[in-house]
Amino acid sequence: MKTQSAEEKEEKRMVNSQVKSGYQGEDLIFIISQPKAGSTLLQRLLAGHPDIQTSAETWLMLHPVYGLRSHGIKTDFNANWASTGVREFLDNYADGEQTYRDGVRSFAATIYGRALEKSGKRLFLDKTPRYTMIVNELYDLFPKAKYVLLLRNPLAILKSELHTYVNGDWQILSAFEPDLVAAPARIIAARELLGNAAFEIRYEDLVSSPEDSVRSLCDFLGIEFDIAMLDYSTTPAPVGSMNDPVGIHRHTKPSTTSLDKWKELGGDTQLRSFAFGYLDDLGEQTIFGLGYDPKELRAAIDKQPVISAVRSIYPWSLAICPRERWSFKQHILHDYVMATQQNGRLRGLVAAAKVIWDRVGGGAVRFLVGGSK
Repeated sequence: MKTQSAEEKEEKRMVNSQVKSGYQGEDLIFIISQPKAGSTLLQRLLAGHPDIQTSAETWLMLHPVYGLRSHGIKTDFNANWASTGVREFLDNYADGEQTYRDGVRSFAATIYGRALEKSGKRLFLDKTPRYTMIVNELYDLFPKAKYVLLLRNPLAILKSELHTYVNGDWQILSAFEPDLVAAPARIIAARELLGNAAFEIRYEDLVSSPEDSVRSLCDFLGIEFDIAMLDYSTTPAPVGSMNDPVGIHRHTKPSTTSLDKWKELGGDTQLRSFAFGYLDDLGEQTIFGLGYDPKELRAAIDKQPVISAVRSIYPWSLAICPRERWSFKQHILHDYVMATQQNGRLRGLVAAAKVIWDRVGGGAVRFLVGGSK
């Protein structure tokens, strides 16, 4: 392999770092998917190509894109004021939002470009599931990038989230509310927005027919397919903590072993309730839009024999709701159900009474005692 001279490296650095509004993401690939949809597997397969560099989830474009938003972001400095200040500056002293977009493109050209420069490769693959929140802006910024829409049975995604992160602490589910509830509709909308700039692939097809799936994807990306890509045993794992901590390490090639694992949700009364609640939240139109039949999904769960039953069902609506949005009644319900599931109905009643006392009775006593001083 020819070694680059210092002059050649510096010239390449200047090109990659050059501030120019003409950059449109020609060297970028974005995977757009829900978490647990198989994106880590797809990333590892593509990382086996000599032209593609990738990393752990970068989350790189979220901050710049949200810089113009006055909602959906919490900061110490007050995001609403910041949005107003930035917009007023752009409108009065620059060329409006176009200037900001040019700046974001330059930012991306520099940072992604530096990663490509260090790797000696020509395409950077960014796999960040929360990019479902900014697909519109990504496409506006980078119309020449390649977008890969990865879809998977929503109940398989729910099953994987429950197994990987939740493990009985049901309130953890609320951390994934944007990914479970909002992301599917956003992905469907992205399909319409991106058109020919996107390639759609299903997890079920990827693991069942990996060669056909990856070959077609390589054609879309304009790279040559190599059968060796399908064995990622020697492909280095992306560096960083934002990676799938479980599934990818079980195999070295695409495997169908997890295709029907989602049906196990039906064997537990709590998880069965979650499955039906999740399907209700998504709605039939969205599930059909993802390419799955909601009635078939329900029937498959419903016909599973119940192996494990809980004393009290934790409501899906409570599990998926962030704690900061809970009402007083929901706080009581949470403590009651969790205590009931773990220790029986009597303990549940005691836990609920404690919440009421802490919020009402104890508070009133503290108020009276404090007021009598």
